[in-house]
Amino acid sequence: MASTPADRPGIPLSAYGHLIAIYLVWGGSYLAVKICISGPAAITVPQLQSTRMWGATLLIGLVALARTKRVPRLTWRDIALCTVSGVLMWVGGNGLATLASRHAASSFIVMSMGAIPLWSCLLELVVARTLPARRTLLGLALGLGGLFLVVSPTLIGTRAAIIEPGYAGLTVLLLVGAGLSWSLGTIVQRPLMQRMRPEWAATAQFLAASLVLSTIAAGEHAPLPDMPSLHQWLAFGFLIVFASVIGLTSYIRVIGAFSPVIATTFAYVNPIVGVLLGWLMLGEEIAPVSLAGLAVVLASIAIVLSGRR
Repeated sequence: MASTPADRPGIPLSAYGHLIAIYLVWGGSYLAVKICISGPAAITVPQLQSTRMWGATLLIGLVALARTKRVPRLTWRDIALCTVSGVLMWVGGNGLATLASRHAASSFIVMSMGAIPLWSCLLELVVARTLPARRTLLGLALGLGGLFLVVSPTLIGTRAAIIEPGYAGLTVLLLVGAGLSWSLGTIVQRPLMQRMRPEWAATAQFLAASLVLSTIAAGEHAPLPDMPSLHQWLAFGFLIVFASVIGLTSYIRVIGAFSPVIATTFAYVNPIVGVLLGWLMLGEEIAPVSLAGLAVVLASIAIVLSGRR
């Protein structure tokens, strides 16, 4: 059996550190989002996303400049790829998921976003115009069934619903759109891996997203929030430094160092981390049927990824 990149010598130890960083950082990102947009000093979603992206752009741009000592020359194709992938991932993917956080538990958001490998597989099949293998088809069908179990307490109106009443349909649509948008952005950015340093690619992506999000925030005409609490400041700092800067640069490095099978294993870990943090810090309760659905989704991801090894 052919060895995967993770089985071969030459992968630096730091690559495994980046993989662990993705496991932990992205697992807790929607908990931080929920803290920022909740309470009397809540910030609106466009305000949160635009300020977060500008802070991340500035921080990662300074890091990139300190490491490379110069600003790279970008071709128009590179600029287009950075713009499109940045908008898809951070305005469409992360932005829609953040919007869904207004009316849903943070643990539910991270569980739903854990299905990203399934959306990625579907999009790749559409782009390649190929029929899926039997194993892949089984995994995709199983994953969709698991997602239905995850949202079923809300759809049937049980006490364990994890979406506010009246917002179930909209929230599910937002999360499906978020997963598809992030997956498409990940596919679009692949050519950048061979031509740009991760720090500069992330800077350009954040900058493109910041410009779009600032336009949306300006059109919202929402008043500035009252003085945020200490918890909100800490959550906001976490979103900029860890969830945005460290998360994206680590993700880019992991994609370049490991096979897709290893790189996408964050989908196994993030939902578990998110559910535990939501339960410990916000007291979020998850229905047993939703947890069973999460297990089904994770099993489906394992089937799909093992078939693509």
